[in-house]
Amino acid sequence: MSATASAVDTRIYRHPSGLAHGNLTLATSTPDRVDERTFFAGFVRTPRVVAGGLLALADIAGADFRPVRTGTAGRDPVATADGERLRFEALSTCGGLYGRLDLTSAELDGVPVGRGTTNVDINPELYESLTRVGGADPLRLSVGEDELAVSTLDGKVVEKRVPLPTRWLRGLAEVAAHALPMDPRLEIHAGRAVALLAETSARTGRQARWLVPAGSGWRSTTRPSSGAVCVADGFRLSVLRPLLALARTVTLYAPPVSGAPAEVSGWVLDFGTARFTLLLSTAASHGFAGDGQLLADLGSGSAVADADALDALLAVDPVIDRASVAARTGWDAGRATSALAALATAGQVGYDVAEASSFHRPLPYRADLVAALHPRLAAATMLTTTGGVVATAAGVEVTSGESTYLVHRRDGEYACTCAWWVEHQGRRGPCKHVVAAMLLGQTGQQRG
Repeated sequence: MSATASAVDTRIYRHPSGLAHGNLTLATSTPDRVDERTFFAGFVRTPRVVAGGLLALADIAGADFRPVRTGTAGRDPVATADGERLRFEALSTCGGLYGRLDLTSAELDGVPVGRGTTNVDINPELYESLTRVGGADPLRLSVGEDELAVSTLDGKVVEKRVPLPTRWLRGLAEVAAHALPMDPRLEIHAGRAVALLAETSARTGRQARWLVPAGSGWRSTTRPSSGAVCVADGFRLSVLRPLLALARTVTLYAPPVSGAPAEVSGWVLDFGTARFTLLLSTAASHGFAGDGQLLADLGSGSAVADADALDALLAVDPVIDRASVAARTGWDAGRATSALAALATAGQVGYDVAEASSFHRPLPYRADLVAALHPRLAAATMLTTTGGVVATAAGVEVTSGESTYLVHRRDGEYACTCAWWVEHQGRRGPCKHVVAAMLLGQTGQQRG
């Protein structure tokens, strides 16, 4: 055995080998795999990519791009194993950046991947060790319910499980809602992406830029057009710069242009056997958790109950799209979307723009806690239970405090007469009055 292998390889035997009654019994071993609480143990095939991706996630988790910084930064990615791959996710301290490192089965060289989720902190010792990983250096991961162990030529560093920040829960849920309508808009070679990041990162002003595909490249404008990708406060993209030299291509994703002054964007770096996804919010001061994109789906009365059935389905098939949900359950598309929304709110579901599918992320939160985690939904529920929501011929009148607002349909979409709706026009999800009207289920109908 080489010196390199002995430094990072550990063999666990559940019982000693022995000779009994003329029969030789040999115990077999599994590298680092002690029990079912270990999701994966083995080497990775592209150590620099994995080390760089974990460093980028640590940088994202510790980043705060708000003009006035509040709170304490951390470096605590969520690790999920789904039986085939490993995913590591992180939200920035300011809540406006989301990063995810996906390691496919082709990247992982070890025992079969198990299933589970944990949350660990990348402390300075591990961070420093990852910075020294070279292209030919071995890198071994052991990911389990209680810890993340990383072995390099410098030795082994073990990070214990830490509590998941509650602020991440709503952020992860809203990220999934924002990612759902995204489509690929522009794919460029990673070498050219260096120039793109230099261009977008240099614009430190608060004005959003729009990238429009032009031939094999792009052009930058200050106004949106069909197929454009918004780059809001692009200096935040600097977290991707260390990874570009390792990537093959960079694909930009965006939702349909809606006329909003800024939109979210997705940036996917492809490394062959691994991917790194970054989602950028609409402003450095605007975190994903402040949105309410899921609230319209959560207004469905059966969403939370359906979420339990869907959770069982995802436990068997951890990657699933909405069409497949509808086909397997017999639900229509709206009901399937509402159930996925309830699971997303509880942190149980994420969305992969590169594969256009949802994935299971079993965090220790229940879908029936959605009201407590979404203040607008909780407030809307209270309004409906206190009799402050009344259907009329013009729409739904919602009384909140000393004021009464009218929820109505405008061009097929909900609208409200409250000041919050006038300011945001639904771009940050429905207001509590619209959610209350949805819960009532009688919008636009005369009460009999």
